[in-house]
Amino acid sequence: MIIGSALRINHHQIVAFNAACRYRGFSHAAKALGVTQSSVTQNVAKFETEVGARLFERRRTGLMLTPAGSKIHAVTEEIGHLYMLLEERMGEYAQLDKGLLRVVAAASQPALTYLRRFKDRHPGVELSFENASWRQCADLLREREADVALMPEPENTTGLSLWPLQERVHTALVYKGHPLYDAKSIAIAQLAETTVVLASARSFARWRLERRAAELKVRLSDVMTVSSSPMAVEAVRNGLGIGITYGDGDPEPGLRSIPIKELSDPYRLVAACNGDVRDLAIIRSFFDCMD
Repeated sequence: MIIGSALRINHHQIVAFNAACRYRGFSHAAKALGVTQSSVTQNVAKFETEVGARLFERRRTGLMLTPAGSKIHAVTEEIGHLYMLLEERMGEYAQLDKGLLRVVAAASQPALTYLRRFKDRHPGVELSFENASWRQCADLLREREADVALMPEPENTTGLSLWPLQERVHTALVYKGHPLYDAKSIAIAQLAETTVVLASARSFARWRLERRAAELKVRLSDVMTVSSSPMAVEAVRNGLGIGITYGDGDPEPGLRSIPIKELSDPYRLVAACNGDVRDLAIIRSFFDCMD
């Protein structure tokens, strides 16, 4: 009986359902597919009938998947990728002049540089860019809410394809006038004796520093939490404490980037996608922009 239901489901129903999921609305899905809204709603309705469950909840902010819809979408998304790959192999999308690429990143750079290159090469492709914490980036990929993520290498890489971009080292950002401004290097124990300015608890730099401090049994008792990394730099600039940054050289006059002894080992910044979509032309084209 299950096989019979699956055979009654057609390609158009899956495409309509996936588009409604991606654009969170029937009208936007129809526009993206180049069909009428009634065509999308009818195909989704038929699909729900075959599945035997309601797949969407309609809210003011748009469509929201039901628990059943989320489980079904995990499968139809893979089917949709296979359809796209087949169409590409047949040459229908050789020019890559349409579609949507959703990129999420833990920091604006180098993501925005790559997006600009991609837009210059493929102006017909719609781009979506979102900033998220390093853990959220991997979650959004696995939940199929993003196509590509740029982030520090995640702890769990299962199911992901990774491309290394850069190696970075975390350093202390110190303002002129602070007692440690002229230091050649700084120990985490010394950071425990001053105010440390850190971005929110989701920050990768904060996670690394606090994990290493815990390993050393050092308590960072004076921490000022700000909403973002740029805000942390601004706080340091105004003499509110020492921040944590990355990169070589001094960022600007009056600030110094000083090595942290216990965080001298580099970490990798990577670009990632789900392994089952790495051969799609739109994904390959974005990674070509990172050369």
